[in-house]
Amino acid sequence: MSLLTFKNIMGLISNNPLIKSSKIKFVRHKGGDKKYLDIIKDLLGNKNKLENYQKIQDKPIFNDCEYIISFIGQDGTKALFWNVFKVLGVEKKSDNLYEYQFEEVTGFEELSYRVVIDWGKGTQAWHQHYATTDKQILEIYPQGYLGSFPGYDQLLLTHSELTLLVSNPDANKDWKHALSAVNGIYLIVDKNTSDEKQYIGSAYGVDGIWGRWSQYAKNGHGDNVTLIQLCKQNDYQKNFTFTILKTLPKNLSNKEVIQVENLYKEKLGSRVHGSNAN
Repeated sequence: MSLLTFKNIMGLISNNPLIKSSKIKFVRHKGGDKKYLDIIKDLLGNKNKLENYQKIQDKPIFNDCEYIISFIGQDGTKALFWNVFKVLGVEKKSDNLYEYQFEEVTGFEELSYRVVIDWGKGTQAWHQHYATTDKQILEIYPQGYLGSFPGYDQLLLTHSELTLLVSNPDANKDWKHALSAVNGIYLIVDKNTSDEKQYIGSAYGVDGIWGRWSQYAKNGHGDNVTLIQLCKQNDYQKNFTFTILKTLPKNLSNKEVIQVENLYKEKLGSRVHGSNAN
């Protein structure tokens, strides 16, 4: 049985501009040993940083290219597909500084951040000619995948990441199972304020933390009066980060969960210095 390769799936893309060009390179940008979730956080939260990193080179390595196929390096020889870019031009700033202009090519969105390839033994050769090589596909993540559940203590999500998570429960079954299995006390931090105002809330009921956070994913404010006022501003919820302060068993009563919530409000002073009004 033949192995599935990157060129195999490229051939399935309709109106694929790569078919008409031979001036193409595979590019593997350094990603270190970052986990998939951390890479996705970088791409969702600071995509411009990666784009700027790609366009500045110390050698004219893309001068003979019409397109580049960009990947983010993972552990070992693995690499995650980012997207295809058209090379629009280059400006030579000095003998060791070249600034390229790229245009992200549409049509590959369903593969972006999902396809993992084996770059091969030559990881030092971070740019390779497309015509003379191919890459074995190791894995294709489901649409909307956010990586493995990191554990309750390590969980930290922006609102955009939370929305991606809740919108794709089948792709993130381990997240949904873990967050539905517990009640808990959670913290929302408003990164738009100089003192990073805090809001403390509690989650209880059939779907636990998953059920409560699903409301925030849908409307940004979870029907909280104070947060509703903030979210009336355009996309204000993009400033929110979500984390868990304490998990609680599902057999606790609603009253007991709220008692723990009030204790954390006192401990962290979120009524005086944060966004808790009650």
